[in-house]
Amino acid sequence: PVSIQPVFGAGVFPFGTHVYREPCLDLDAVVADLPLLKRYGFNMIKIQEHWSADEPREGEVDFSRIERLIQRADELGLGVYLGLTMEQAPAWLWRKYPDCHFVYADGRLHNQPTQYTIPMDGKPGPCWDHPGARAAAARFIGKLARRLGKYKNIWAWNTFQEIGFWPNTAGKLGFCYCPHTLARFREWLREKYGSLAALNATWQINYGDWEEVEPPRREEPLAPFIDWRYFMDDVYMARQLAFKTKALRENDPYQRPVFSHADTPRVGSGAEWRWARVGDFFGTSNYPKWNNGHAWDDPVESEAAALLNEIWEEMMLCTDLARGNNGRDRALWGAEFQGGPISTSLHYGRKPSPDDLRIWMLAGLAAGMTGISFWNHRVERFWKEANGFGLLEPIGDSSERMEAASRIGRAIQAQGEFFAQSQPPRAQVAILVNEDLYHFFQACNGDAIQHYRYNMRGLYARLWRLGIAVDFLDADEVAAGELRHYKAAILAMPLSLDGGWFQHLIDFARAGGMLIAEACAGRWDKYGWCTVAQLVEGGEACFGARHEDLVMVKTPGNRRRWMPHERRFGEFDPPTCLAGSGAYAGLQVLANFYLQTLSPTTAEPILYHGERVAAAINRLGAGYAVLLGSFLGFSALACRDADGDGDQFLEALLAAAGVEPDRCGALLLRRRQWQGKATWFFINPTAQAITRTIDKGGFSTVEDLLSGCLIAQTQCDFTLRVEGTDLACVLLA
Repeated sequence: PVSIQPVFGAGVFPFGTHVYREPCLDLDAVVADLPLLKRYGFNMIKIQEHWSADEPREGEVDFSRIERLIQRADELGLGVYLGLTMEQAPAWLWRKYPDCHFVYADGRLHNQPTQYTIPMDGKPGPCWDHPGARAAAARFIGKLARRLGKYKNIWAWNTFQEIGFWPNTAGKLGFCYCPHTLARFREWLREKYGSLAALNATWQINYGDWEEVEPPRREEPLAPFIDWRYFMDDVYMARQLAFKTKALRENDPYQRPVFSHADTPRVGSGAEWRWARVGDFFGTSNYPKWNNGHAWDDPVESEAAALLNEIWEEMMLCTDLARGNNGRDRALWGAEFQGGPISTSLHYGRKPSPDDLRIWMLAGLAAGMTGISFWNHRVERFWKEANGFGLLEPIGDSSERMEAASRIGRAIQAQGEFFAQSQPPRAQVAILVNEDLYHFFQACNGDAIQHYRYNMRGLYARLWRLGIAVDFLDADEVAAGELRHYKAAILAMPLSLDGGWFQHLIDFARAGGMLIAEACAGRWDKYGWCTVAQLVEGGEACFGARHEDLVMVKTPGNRRRWMPHERRFGEFDPPTCLAGSGAYAGLQVLANFYLQTLSPTTAEPILYHGERVAAAINRLGAGYAVLLGSFLGFSALACRDADGDGDQFLEALLAAAGVEPDRCGALLLRRRQWQGKATWFFINPTAQAITRTIDKGGFSTVEDLLSGCLIAQTQCDFTLRVEGTDLACVLLA
């Protein structure tokens, strides 16, 4: 039985590479490379189509260049993943509809009519709320689907690669203030609130007519900002993906799957959940060498530490997030997978080694990828990204990284049906994502959104190195009851909460789960109004404690990192560790940013700041509710020398919920399963090689995916060696 949908190429693991986008300086050379890619074991190519190139004059459509590639791919037995670039609109559209530009809050037009795909694929493009621009785009997509859709080797359509409004200078307020979008916004508000009186009561404002309702234009920390950003990020963006998807489905004669993909997913944002669910599946970009760590992190001072960041963050965190966006039982592609050095104008990065590619690909598989498409087969030639990203150099038919990609790709395809159909088991722990909370931080003064994202990233890092896999769960999924599958749920930095939504978390704990909330849960409500109790509605009864006091605490050492400047000497408390009590006695936990103290009513103290309670656990029905007085994620990757026992405390807390780490000694373990078969991925986060004998867990046979790690096996166990900062994968049946 099929567990993952959709299926591509009769059930293969899609293994491809990008080959074409405009300006394409030598189409003959690209066509000549296709047999080479076939020999290297690729079964798919990626083609990026451009509206401005294929309809340079209104009504005159020419797909001949793309058709040439599709036809040759078909002759070679290669599937095609075809991406639309509708944001790169033709010049005639801007002339015909001069009012289809995005509009800034101050009335300026976002005007970038240049017809190049680089940079940023023409984003943000026209405002798709403009009826003329939208209709013209839909007509073009219909023609494209009818014309190119006749080729059966097209496997999937992509409506938007690296979804976003960027680049722009709109700041936090964002787009779009054109009359069409403002009318849509008011229409959406009418549906949400039902009456102007209800909107006025929520926003604490006094509009007399719906036509007066506007989003903020100068200030962000205002109640309307929460609805405005949700409308643009979640409603507008999903709607524009939907109209493209609809045009493809209505005109594709073979009804191929439609998807889109995000760039590096935004930790803490829920918008990607809305984007992903428009299509049949979802994807992500993975460029592990583009970023490495965060400015607040402790310095990365070794190759092993840099590579470890690529594994846990750039590959596994990003893919786990995309898997959460996507939902279970749906294909998940590494839709843009780094193939060569990062190149941005004069900044030329290091070429990935064969081991880099092997490690990245295994990490993507471990987190649930069911397809991989490299960016791209040869290095780029256009100015800003010149000589970057490709598996091959401009001249020559071989490279070490191409050979490595080929070898690993063939090994994956030898088990192609398994990797196309398997997925990681559901995790025991969920990290909760709340889009309104994300927008609350976005609106706060300064760059507070970085605090929210950094802390959540740190919580993931703690769990990752403990060997505790997590699923990211969106607020809508929580409301739909999906928390029933989990033993514990972590509510990260929940300063702004809706009391009605919080009731779902209370229900989860009463039913036997463990809710772990960080400091000041619901200090503000959803729309930024401070709560009298300094906790979310229902919070005092849930956590069995009342708010007592709040101070800000400095970071250890000489760096401010995430702390603002003190307004005066002594405004912030000095760095401090919280002391465990009861079952957590002997553990020390660093306080970060906020330190909230509590007055327990029914809860049991578990952390103290001197004689004051700084965390408590409360029995709630069949489960538990925990309120921590600070933020555990900040010091997961910063101030490590002063972090104390943060990891051990979190592990002990989750153990009380029945959560068990999945590790073999120092080796971290990730799993995929399907039809009685499994793959186990062993991750060595240390710098030294580890040899370990492991029980087969009831399986009969063990096979090394790539050869080299499996040393021996008996009827009951097997022995493998994993090099320092590396991954190994075995298949069990």
